[in-house]
Amino acid sequence: MAGSRGVAVERPSAGWSADIGSIHIEVLGPVRRYASPNDQSLVLLATVNGRTVLLPGDIEVIAQQELGPVAADVLKVPHQGAATSDLEWLLASRAETAVISVGPNTFGHPSEDVVATLEEAGMDVLRTDRDGDVILPLAR
Repeated sequence: MAGSRGVAVERPSAGWSADIGSIHIEVLGPVRRYASPNDQSLVLLATVNGRTVLLPGDIEVIAQQELGPVAADVLKVPHQGAATSDLEWLLASRAETAVISVGPNTFGHPSEDVVATLEEAGMDVLRTDRDGDVILPLAR
């Protein structure tokens, strides 16, 4: 729709980066084409004031394993915290804070195993279904 209105549309791929004000955004994935639309999610690493935020969309086990570990201060947990994530991949982020963006659903999101794994690792787990809007100051 944007293109039809004369707005330039760019399709970033892994390795693309941009600076928008004080935010540096790097595209990490997808690293290839996948059969699953979830694994086709754009994976971003944003750096703001020296702090990193991993935004992995809805990627699941296959894309997570192929992407490899990504360290970040804040992890936006993929796919509403569904049981479709590799728990070791989530832990490899070594995030201080994990944000699960989820609302009422009949799918069982977020997975109890995902939440327990993140909490046991010492991450501060914030959930939009319980905590409401999540605002994280990124200044140190």
